[in-house]
Amino acid sequence: MRTLESGSIPDEVVTYLEELRVKLAFRMSILFLCVFGILSYTRYFESMESFSMMAVATVISAVCLLIMRMNSANYMLVFYIYSICGYIIVAFSLMMYHVRIHLVDVLWLMTVVFLAFFTLGRRLGLILLFFAVSIIGVFVFLYLNRQIRIQQELTSYQQVSLLIEFIAAFSLNFYLFYLFLELNRYSVNKLLEFFDRIKDQNTRILQQNDEKTILIREVHHRVKNNLQIVVSLLRMQSQEVENPEFRMLFQESVNRIMAMSLIHQKLYQNDNLSQIRVGDYFNEMVREIMNLSITGQEVAYEIQTEVDRIGLKTLIPVGLLVNELVSNSLKHAFDENQQARIDIRIRKCEEGWLDITYSDNGMWKPVQENEASFGLVLIDTLVEQLDGTKEVRMEQEGTCYQFRLKNQEEQDVWA
Repeated sequence: MRTLESGSIPDEVVTYLEELRVKLAFRMSILFLCVFGILSYTRYFESMESFSMMAVATVISAVCLLIMRMNSANYMLVFYIYSICGYIIVAFSLMMYHVRIHLVDVLWLMTVVFLAFFTLGRRLGLILLFFAVSIIGVFVFLYLNRQIRIQQELTSYQQVSLLIEFIAAFSLNFYLFYLFLELNRYSVNKLLEFFDRIKDQNTRILQQNDEKTILIREVHHRVKNNLQIVVSLLRMQSQEVENPEFRMLFQESVNRIMAMSLIHQKLYQNDNLSQIRVGDYFNEMVREIMNLSITGQEVAYEIQTEVDRIGLKTLIPVGLLVNELVSNSLKHAFDENQQARIDIRIRKCEEGWLDITYSDNGMWKPVQENEASFGLVLIDTLVEQLDGTKEVRMEQEGTCYQFRLKNQEEQDVWA
């Protein structure tokens, strides 16, 4: 028996199908009991062979009707009895009784197959279909010619009996087809209702999503504006500071806040509110840092990335990391007369990890023991935050930082 999965078929359709099966079991039992009872009486005067077959069918119908009267939940047992016993009776009749015409037996076999398909599932239906075709083939090639030779003209009595049997078999096949159409009609109506409900739900979800998108954009816009206000206050405050070193500290703080503000600006301008294009972000950030640099030195830079987008949990610390490196290069690496250059490369390695290479062609000035090194400490903190590693190489042609950082975003889109 092939059971219906309630997860794939709506419960209302399953319930309706069960009701149809119960009705079919009751009505089929009553129909068979009446028809085979009448045929048993007519075949009694024809031959004992035909009478015995109809008598057995009558007894089976009576037993099935009794089962349904006692407990309608046993309708599947009734269908098993009708399908299996019906096939055995018809096959036995085709193989053993050759004095009577087997015009209706093929129709009965078709009824058995349809009944199994509709009530017991496709697997058992296909099995019975195979056996039905096989038994018909055996009958045609081994017994049909013999039956034609010995067959005599039917009496009016036999013709009436054959007509009753034919009408019963045809009626049952028609009823099964009618039930199939009813189930199909009911299923289509229910599916249309479900589709309408899902369509309404999707419409509401899209409206809510649009509202949330607008709200999130507004939040990012306001955060960006608030950070810009903080940047403006720091710049105003730095104008009152005469010490160049203190003014440099103000500028570094401005750059860090600007790096975070730029992220929120990109988000509310972007279609994707959770991820930002890496190349656009770093190009604009580095350009802004150089425009605001106190040294005023012209520095060429190149950013190459294999990664298309990165989420916020990863991009914020990576953005601050690159900001510190660029700021430190501008402050400590270059001589006034050299052609300064910065190269940044971001590539994907194994899944969930980023390789970032930062290099410049300058020789960093050594930091004195008594000098503040907050930027370097911040770099180490950001690397630790991303469960990464850092390697620094001081070479003759410049300084190179090699980072291997863990991507904190589960939904990152790789290029």
